[in-house]
Formats: sequence, C-alpha cells, structure tokens
Amino acid sequence: MSNYQNRFNFTGTVIFPKDDSKFYTEGTKDKREYRKMMFGVKESDNNAQFVSCYGSKSDIIKTMDTDNNKIEIAWDDRFDDDVVKKVANYKKTSVNLGEEFGGQQEFVTTYDAMEFIYKNLPKYKGKVTVTGQFTKSPSSKGTYFENFNFTNIYAVSDDTKNRLKLTIDTYYNRDSLDKGDFKDTKKMYLNGYILQYINKDEGSKFIPMQFVFNASKYNMDNEKHKALFNYKMEYLDTKSKTMVHIPWDIVLLHGAEEEDWDESKLTEKQMEQVTLGIKTVDDFKPRGKIFGNNVNEYRLFDPKLIKDFSNGLVDSGYTERDFEDLIYVPVKNESVADVLKKSETKEEEKAEEKDEESVGEDDLF
Repeated sequence: MSNYQNRFNFTGTVIFPKDDSKFYTEGTKDKREYRKMMFGVKESDNNAQFVSCYGSKSDIIKTMDTDNNKIEIAWDDRFDDDVVKKVANYKKTSVNLGEEFGGQQEFVTTYDAMEFIYKNLPKYKGKVTVTGQFTKSPSSKGTYFENFNFTNIYAVSDDTKNRLKLTIDTYYNRDSLDKGDFKDTKKMYLNGYILQYINKDEGSKFIPMQFVFNASKYNMDNEKHKALFNYKMEYLDTKSKTMVHIPWDIVLLHGAEEEDWDESKLTEKQMEQVTLGIKTVDDFKPRGKIFGNNVNEYRLFDPKLIKDFSNGLVDSGYTERDFEDLIYVPVKNESVADVLKKSETKEEEKAEEKDEESVGEDDLF
C-alpha cells in the first residue's frame, strides 16, 4: 500500500512566545540532556501557527545515509564534514538565514540545530519558510494534540507569498463527506483519517481528522470556478465503500477569517435606515478589516497527483472490518506527562520516509 509522509510548508514572518523559556529550553530528564524549542510562523495578522522541535544527547546517533541505509554515528563525530555529508538530507536539520548568518548550516541532530537557531533567529528580520512533519498525539481526554515538528528553516524574499500549507495523505470513503451545511455555509466537511506511527507497541494506526472544503469564493456563474468545483468533487464525493486515499494539498486557517461587509451584519434598526435611504450599508461598516470567530480548519486545496497517485485515488487495500480494527483508540487514563514523553521520543521510533515538499497556489480561499 502506498503511503505519503504528512508534511507542512509554512511561509511568513517569525513570532516568538512572550516567555523566552517557551522559545528555547535546556534541561535534563532521566539523566539525559535535552533541548526543546517553539516559535510561530505568521501568515497574516489573524492567521499563525506555532512549530516545535525536540532533541537530546546520546552516545550513538542512529540515522540514515544518502543511500537510505541505517547508520550509526558517534556523538563526538557529529560535526565532522565527511560524516555530515553521508547523512541523508531528510534526516538532517537545515538552516539558512542568509550569508550574514553563515549561509547554509546542516546539523545531524536537532539538539545542535536548536542552539544555532536560538542564537540567530531572533536577529533575523525577514520572511522565512519553515518545513517539517505534521503528526497528531493522543491526549488523556480522548482528543489529539497537533504537532508541527520543524526540520528546515530558510530565509525567503519579502515578495514570497505567505501561506500555511500542508500535504496530508487523507483516507476516506463514500460515507466521509458531510454536505449538511453546504447550502448555508458553502462548506463541506470530510471526516477522514491519517495513518501515522504511534509507538513500538501500537505500530502505525489510523487517526480521525476532519478537513474542510470551502466553496464560499466559488462563483458558479463563472465557468472556470464551476469547472474547479466539479473537478474537486470528483475526488471528494467518492462512491467507494472501502477506504481510498490520496495526498491533498491543504491550507491551514488557524485564527479568525476575514469577512465581507454586507446587509447581514446590520441590526434591525440599522437596516431600517438603509431601507428608508437615510444611510447606506457602508455607512455602518467599521474601520479596518472585519474578522469572524476563531477557527482551526484544514482546508482542502488540490489532490496531489504524484508517484503512485498519478492516476488519482488509490484503494487502501483494507476491508471495512480490517480498517476499523486499525483505528487508534486513545487510552483516556493516560497522563499528560506520558503523552508529552511519547511525543518527545517519537522521532527516535518513527518510520523513515523521504522528504517531500508541498506545492500549490491559488486564491480561492
């Protein structure tokens, strides 16, 4: 069965936590020195997402070489140029903030990369692109934490378009698409699943995840918009009883969405003045932009037709019963400390897959 690693590609300006200790922390746990880091990428004033990283010291670094073979590196050899060159790019952390900061920097461990980032990123004033892996971790309440573990940071030009993008291998069938609110909201909800590694005991399991197809900007009198809508529905409105899957390019909205100003925003008394010609709708428009409620939506953009998915949707190969058996059920009595520990050690246990970049640009959001 074909699988695709779920990744993110965020472009924007960097924002830092108010508490510096949340940006960068050093400590010791179980006699092992560790570092962890968190900062945000801001797409706009009302849309941003925090990314994170974790790393610890070890006598031996287990990684992959450029031929995709497992290798081991002694801790004291991790800065040797020949050693660094042997390590596969997708297993290294790369940082390039421009020549002022030494150009391209490559690190075998996230532990060392974070020290460099902590010293230099706050001094950098331009835009960045941050890439990495997207995962979900179970909580003690039966819900999930969303994790954005970064692996690369690059300086980009100021005219680069800001966007919080992901590419997620999405599993669903004919019962997954919810059209119930479409008439009122122009949104459909795809109640799908993602496949990811949980731990050594569980292996890889399916985790539920909701996606949104937002068609509010599609004008069905416009032939191009209508064709795009019908094209995407061919992939979303599947007739398959069994689970099919395909990587989708996703746009993340984590904040408040900008809204248009129209008659629906007026009170009854305001509308009375408009009807009588005393005022216009725009007379009541507040200054500046208008934002709605905060949301956290993974908006479906385009199916990614690459490699084994070049011909579209791929059958998962699982029967309905087999798939149900592979859905992960969180342990609700699991402590928060256990969840965090599991999240921090996940990098050492996860399956090895090659780095892929997400693509796709459009204005229909």
